[in-house]
Amino acid sequence: ELKFGGDFDATVDRACEQNNPKQVYLRVCELLEKEVESGSSGGEAVTRANNMYQKMCKKFRSKKTVWIAHLSYLLKNGRHQAAHELLKRALLSLPEYKHIETMSKLAQLEFEHGSVERGRTVFDGILSKYPKRLDLLFVFVDKEVKAGEINAARSLLKRTAESSRRLTDKQ
Repeated sequence: ELKFGGDFDATVDRACEQNNPKQVYLRVCELLEKEVESGSSGGEAVTRANNMYQKMCKKFRSKKTVWIAHLSYLLKNGRHQAAHELLKRALLSLPEYKHIETMSKLAQLEFEHGSVERGRTVFDGILSKYPKRLDLLFVFVDKEVKAGEINAARSLLKRTAESSRRLTDKQ
């Protein structure tokens, strides 16, 4: 329908009736993102993708995968300011226990598609608030190594090891 100009929204609605609506919207947004990347229909594709992502976030407000997909789309297209504004909206809509994972994913996406420095800032903020979350520390160290910052990763691990008095054997 998207390719040949049929009624795309009606097709999406019919697919939602027969399948898991969240999965349908995620796949449709993925399709639209590929169309934007190919640049075949210009500004119309960007508008259509933006509208579909906004509709999906509104419909599945409490699902972190939806917000993360939208954040990823914005960062891949270089819209960092819009992504950080969306993160604020996401944190208001999501339950509190999903905040850490969402912010961690944003930091990872910043390392991959945005600025390494912004990713560091987000990870540092998370780790200062949750110093016992070693899983987040290891993700941060992995991202530093992948970015080629071996010395930064070493200093991060050294800083954590020196402050290990706070950690217990269970961690």
